Amino acid sequence: MSVRVEIFNELSSRLENMNFFQIIDIYKGQFSDEEANGITNFPAVYISISKIDYEEMTVDFIEGRAVVDVYVFFKQFNNTDILDKNKPSSLEILTIMDETVDKLHGATGSFFSELSQTGEEDLSFIYEKPAFKISFSTEIRKRVELGNYILN
Repeated sequence: MSVRVEIFNELSSRLENMNFFQIIDIYKGQFSDEEANGITNFPAVYISISKIDYEEMTVDFIEGRAVVDVYVFFKQFNNTDILDKNKPSSLEILTIMDETVDKLHGATGSFFSELSQTGEEDLSFIYEKPAFKISFSTEIRKRVELGNYILN
């Protein structure tokens, strides 16, 4: 199994156990920064293993740091002022975001150490619907098959 597959499987399993998200997928360019109108089922979550910086440590192992971004989209609601009927649903978004962070923070696998949250960003103004990006970092360690070297 690859590092990226293991991270995605672990995180998607944790998200499925929340019994909340309609879509759990790996980010494959389904939406651009300008719009996310292609998303039709809400709430939706997309996992992006965006960057892994590796460094060779010993002959058969490499280690690195990975950045994992989790994009969460909710259905657009109307105003959330005190008299608005959608206020409970809108405030539930904040609770779901906290629960999502709690579920993913500390996730670990055989290739990666505990995920640690490094950031959270509200992207609602970009996507014109409630949207968030949660960022995590983790240490990667994996065995690599290298050719046999003969030193003279």
